[in-house]
Amino acid sequence: MTPLLELEGLTRSYGSVTAVDKVDLSIRKGERHALIGPNGAGKSTLFATVAGTLRATGGRILLAGQDVTALPEPERARRGMVRTYQHSSLFLDCTVLDNVALAVQRVHRVAHRFHRPARRFRALEAEAHRHLESVGLAGRAGEKAASLSHGERRQLEVAMVLATGPSLVMFDEPTAGMSAAETERFTALLERLPESLTVLIVEHDLDVVFRLADRVTVLHLGRVLASGAPEAIRADEKVQRAYLGAARTEDLFTDAGGAR
Repeated sequence: MTPLLELEGLTRSYGSVTAVDKVDLSIRKGERHALIGPNGAGKSTLFATVAGTLRATGGRILLAGQDVTALPEPERARRGMVRTYQHSSLFLDCTVLDNVALAVQRVHRVAHRFHRPARRFRALEAEAHRHLESVGLAGRAGEKAASLSHGERRQLEVAMVLATGPSLVMFDEPTAGMSAAETERFTALLERLPESLTVLIVEHDLDVVFRLADRVTVLHLGRVLASGAPEAIRADEKVQRAYLGAARTEDLFTDAGGAR
């Protein structure tokens, strides 16, 4: 089976500094794949290069077998590769419903008209409502997005992403800054995503990683240190040393809640 996302020797350098060094990675359709690593490992740079925010300086990025390495981020999004950001990107003065409806409009190529509420597009409104229901925000549809909590804004972003009909969603530190209750709610939401949807997640919370991921790739100093099933990654001594050093390897990954 052709991987949905494949990286071949992907490299990103800044002058003489190589932040991502010849990374090979393959993600199957429908897979939940987590990217982890200690601070400075190159996770954010790799994520941004795959998404198209940064340009690769070497290697290739294949999406559904097509080379997208040279394509800008908007074109990758049109082809089904959609990302979220560490900081929410919402129209805070618009209602929760209108935020999603605007995303639906883009897919259906309906002109954006901020002077005419998106609610007037009845078919699009119904579709937007369905996406809000799927993330648990149907009851907040008429409220301004600015009134939502941090966790709820993340839920709204997921609804907006789903409205675009993506094949691959890339989550960048989605639970950062969330309370324990918000993290639980958001993790449960990700677990309910359609099985056909492929997910790549960069996440610092290892509880979330080991709960969600089918496979985990560990970066260290810009290179792939290990990649495999969560159980194998937990037991890998190289991974333990990369995170905490040899003195505390026995403490890492002893249970899902043991490392942050």
